Amino acid sequence: MTIHATSHHRRMLATLAAVLSVGLLAACTPSSESGPTAAPAQAFGLPSGVRQATSVPSDVPNTPALRRNVAIDTCASSDGGWKAVGTAKNPTKADVTYTISIFFTTDKGTVIGTGKTKVTVSAGATREWTVSSRLTPAPDTRCILRGVG
Repeated sequence: MTIHATSHHRRMLATLAAVLSVGLLAACTPSSESGPTAAPAQAFGLPSGVRQATSVPSDVPNTPALRRNVAIDTCASSDGGWKAVGTAKNPTKADVTYTISIFFTTDKGTVIGTGKTKVTVSAGATREWTVSSRLTPAPDTRCILRGVG
């Protein structure tokens, strides 16, 4: 038995295919409206309660010549999170302003918090700085000097 499709049937099938395609594409297209972003689920391998950072800067100022003048002296817990405390020295004859960026990570390198500060150091002087982040610390939280600009 042979079935012959009429031109009417072909047009109906083509229209149905077009409507279904548009519907499927609309379901896959993200909304242009901005709204709150849900916190990620527990990342694999993180201790209970520890969350991966949801907003990690990718464009961090980092100048090697400035970086050698900045050091982390302490990496420890603080009220509601973790903090890095360090020193910035200025070997030049003019004031220098450093932008210091710190990533707080697990011992495996997962970023669980970030922070930055600006500190101005007078010519020939050394000055203390602090960067803190609100987070649930991992058992072995680390402070990483991500950049100095």
